[in-house]
Amino acid sequence: MVIKLVDLTYYAHRNYTHAAQVKENHSPALAFAPYLINKIDFCFIKHAAFEDHVVMDGVPYHFFKGHNRFWSITLKTHQYIKKLKPDIVLVQGFIFPLQVIFLRLFCGSGFKIMIQHHGGLPFTGIKGWLQKIACSFADAFIFTAAGNAGIWKKRNIIEQDAPVFELLEASTHFKQQDREISKARTQMTGETNILWVGRLNLNKDPIAVLLGFMQYLKIKPSAKLYMIYQSEDMINEVMALFASSKLLANAVVMVGRVDNHELSYWYSAADFYVSGSHKEGSGYALLEAMACGCIPLVTNIPPYQKITGNGSCGFLYPPGDANALARLLYTVNNADQKKLSEDVLSYFQQNLTFKNIADDLVDICKRVMGVSV
Repeated sequence: MVIKLVDLTYYAHRNYTHAAQVKENHSPALAFAPYLINKIDFCFIKHAAFEDHVVMDGVPYHFFKGHNRFWSITLKTHQYIKKLKPDIVLVQGFIFPLQVIFLRLFCGSGFKIMIQHHGGLPFTGIKGWLQKIACSFADAFIFTAAGNAGIWKKRNIIEQDAPVFELLEASTHFKQQDREISKARTQMTGETNILWVGRLNLNKDPIAVLLGFMQYLKIKPSAKLYMIYQSEDMINEVMALFASSKLLANAVVMVGRVDNHELSYWYSAADFYVSGSHKEGSGYALLEAMACGCIPLVTNIPPYQKITGNGSCGFLYPPGDANALARLLYTVNNADQKKLSEDVLSYFQQNLTFKNIADDLVDICKRVMGVSV
């Protein structure tokens, strides 16, 4: 039996005018698809400001005009899905429950529905009620880590015994660059170089990271923390902390925004990648860091547990606990960093690639269809 899978995204990228833009801008979430060829019958259905049917890298893409209004229904899309007669429709995201309800009612019960989580929490009110109805029509759910399903089950959006599978929502093409060239290119000068990549907001918790690093400076004053960030929500709090500690201010470099194609040099130059996140849907920056052999020092949250193999190729600490981060930094200070980096790189190549995503997705589809694995 060859399983026929439709990967369906209701969210419409209205700023895109042709298919190649989607492939280019969303490569981390799409590049697994060529590895499905000859394993399952697979296609993407997406929404944008145009309509088109194209094949890219051997994979069919079907584009329909769409809008991001919660109450809108894309009839033409569902007519096309019905004509395809899929075995499984994989819906990307929980944020369009009305469309999922219509998918089932209009297209019938001849196929399974799986819904894949991409961050975010359950809606409340009538939208939450619609999410619950939509999820009652689904046959399985996919999360980066099963732990992220907890809040959905607690709110009774997903049934307690609903099938939940783990699958990375993305990977990366990043490769480890030459270390010395990378250090020169990024001007990293610390004896130990630590890299932060994220937004300066409460969820990313830069203050806890800075406080933990400040303790580490007492035993390693030659260390440097480089902060790459895309938003400045908490820049005033960060600057106030610098004002209170000259040692910290001199050891932290506020890099700001960096072009994506330059990031692999930063990850390759750094010894450690640090995160203070309290919750995440996945972990794009973490995956990029590990692809470059940068050793993770990240919070003990479900997706980071999943990505690091429960800390088998990285170090985990409780979110918001600056003292725990400081203890981790003390621990890794005398570790064999070259071996740790090699282990991280090896783990990524064996478990976190686009091919791994494709293989895992095929396995999930077989399980949902009741086909022996």
